[in-house]
Formats: sequence, C-alpha cells, structure tokens
Amino acid sequence: MKYTLTYKFTSLLILITSFILIAHFSTSQSENLIENGSFESVKGKLKGLGAIENAVNWYSPTPTKADLFIQSDKIPFVSTSANKFGKEEPKQGDNYAGIVSFSFKEKMQRSYLSTHFSSPLVKGMKYCVSMHASLAEASMYASNKLAIHFSKKEFSLSKSEAIIAGNHILHPLEKVINSTYGWEKICGVYTAEGGEKFITIGNFSQNTNVKNEKTLKNKTFTGQQIIASYFYIDDIQVRLMSPKVNCDCFEKTETSKDPIYHKIILLEDHLTPIQRIEAHTTFFSYGQYRLQEVNKSTLDVVISELKKNPTFNIHFFGHTDENENKMAESKPSFADLPHRRIKSVIDYFIENGIEADRLFSNPIGSSEPNEEILADDDDELKMAKNRRVMFKVIIK
Repeated sequence: MKYTLTYKFTSLLILITSFILIAHFSTSQSENLIENGSFESVKGKLKGLGAIENAVNWYSPTPTKADLFIQSDKIPFVSTSANKFGKEEPKQGDNYAGIVSFSFKEKMQRSYLSTHFSSPLVKGMKYCVSMHASLAEASMYASNKLAIHFSKKEFSLSKSEAIIAGNHILHPLEKVINSTYGWEKICGVYTAEGGEKFITIGNFSQNTNVKNEKTLKNKTFTGQQIIASYFYIDDIQVRLMSPKVNCDCFEKTETSKDPIYHKIILLEDHLTPIQRIEAHTTFFSYGQYRLQEVNKSTLDVVISELKKNPTFNIHFFGHTDENENKMAESKPSFADLPHRRIKSVIDYFIENGIEADRLFSNPIGSSEPNEEILADDDDELKMAKNRRVMFKVIIK
C-alpha cells in the first residue's frame, strides 16, 4: 500500500512538472531573447560617441566602441534627430546604435555590438533572427556582409581589430546596403548548436570578401564623410520558432514602393513530400511577374522534391492583390498578371529539369485572399501577402 501511494504521488509529480514545462515552452516560444533589443533602457548620461555601454546589457567586444544614439537635442553628436553621421528616425522606440562595418583599405577600425541572451539557445531548436540597419549619410562607402554571430563564449579583444568569424545571419540576398533613408531588414533562421549565450553584430568577413560601392554625398548632409560604411542598428530580435510559426522576413521600408513578402518555412522531418511542396509560396512585388533571387530559393526546394517524386504533377495558382486587379482595367502592363506570374515560375522549373507536361497553370486573380493574412497586418502587408503563386500537388 505504501508503494502504491508513493508511486501515485511520484506519477502525479511527474505530470505536474511536465505540464509546467509544456506551459513554459508555449508561453516563451515567441518571446524576444534579447532583453534590450531596441536600446531603450539606458543608464547614466551620455557624454558623446562610443557610449554603447550606457545601453543596458550592451557592450563592444573590442576597444573601438560602438555608438548609442538617443532622443535628445542636448547632445547633438548622439541625437537620433540629427547626429555626427546623419539622421534617421528610430525603427522601434526612441533610440538606436551605430557601428563601423567596413572601411576602405581598413583605414578605420570596425566596431561591434554584443549582448547576452536571457537564456541559452537549445541544441537543434530553430530561431527566427532579425535586425534593422540603415546606412548613415556620413558613409563614403556602402557595403554588404553586415551580419549576426552567435557564440557560447563572449568575444573580448584587447586590440582594435576585425573579428573574423562565422556569418550566422546575413541579408538573404547578401546585398550591398546603400540606402540612407529608411531601414533594411536582415532576417533568417538559425539552428542552435546548443549553449549559445551571446550575440554579436558587425562584419565578420575579410575585407577582400566584402562587396562595396562608393556613395554620393547627400546634399542635405553638411557633416564630414568618413571613409567607411557606418550603419545605424535597431530592433534586434531572436525568437524561438515552432512548426506552426514561420519566420516572417517581410519589411516595409521608406525606400521600398513595391516590397516582396518573404517568409522562411520551418520544414519538419515528419512532413511528407507533398506537405513540403505545398508549404511554400512564391511572392511578387507590386505589378511585377519576373522572379527575384529571393523567389528562387523557395522554388529550388520545390524543384528538388519534384525530382525525387516523378509521379507528382503540380498545379500553380496565380494571385494578385485588389489594386493590381483594378489597374488591369486601364493599364495593359497589369493585364493577365496571374498568368504571367505562373509562366515565370513554370519557365524556371523547365530550365531546371522539370518536364513541361507535369506543370499546370491556374490563374485566379484577387478573388481568393491569402489565408495567412492577420487582422493586425497593415494594408501594404496584406497586399504583399496576396501577390503570390501557390502550389498544389496532383499524383499522376
């Protein structure tokens, strides 16, 4: 009898513990693991540049310190409204940071941002990672390779030198970020090795591997240019993903009049080939039907599955947003847009070895809104989610 009671109590304790763990996982999976990702929590008074350590939890791992910019007119060098390197409205909140990512012939030292996670990353788990960057007007050069690096141990260098390490998150297109107005979103999925405690932001590549281009000085910027790429950084997020949560890498920017919605799909091992194909969608910018590089990464996954499964035929469903549908009434360039989007996809499939007789076109238009549209999506995001080609598998 004593054994039975002990056994029942132990079983109950295990059930309660399991419930707590499950509840904790469910509530914490969407939390940002960066506690001060927009640099809003500030301690002490800023006295000038190089004050990143005034942002709670943030520091620079080399003697060349990153900068912190706050909403204040009392210290113009570090004000978000106008500072030594230019001006930019914060992406989130009132503050942001700034770093040197690249310099011509390494004439200026790079700077980096580092902080710790609220809890270590879990081995094998996938995390949606994003940050926003804007090239400062003082930059004489624009460049790529602005990246995020995760590590189990923190970097701590006694000399001001470049940190050469892995680029865990880069811009999906590795594009040269050259816009000095508005924010560029850098976004991707990271699979944890386990135990990573620190995140560092900057350029981790050799200068010879960095694409760069010289910029024209903005006529409204009266300050002195620097022989470097200087980026403002804001809104850094690291969130645990789940099979039901995709990594949304869409971002509206001031310079983007026709953004492309982009999402990264979490493909679990248990999914069937059909589910893996139909989980994907190809999106387009406003009024456009030609494929961009970001489209091709999605299509390559679908093509790979079709090659493995020769009995699969695929039906393409072409969609437009409501504005495109209205424009088609008066502008020939918008006419038959669903069909032309499908044709671009089919042409890419044929170019990559898929037989034409396995591919079928189904132009829809704007009559079937995307089921992934959320109530709190703004109007432009809703439109961007509708400009798409979807896939349906039919077995021969």
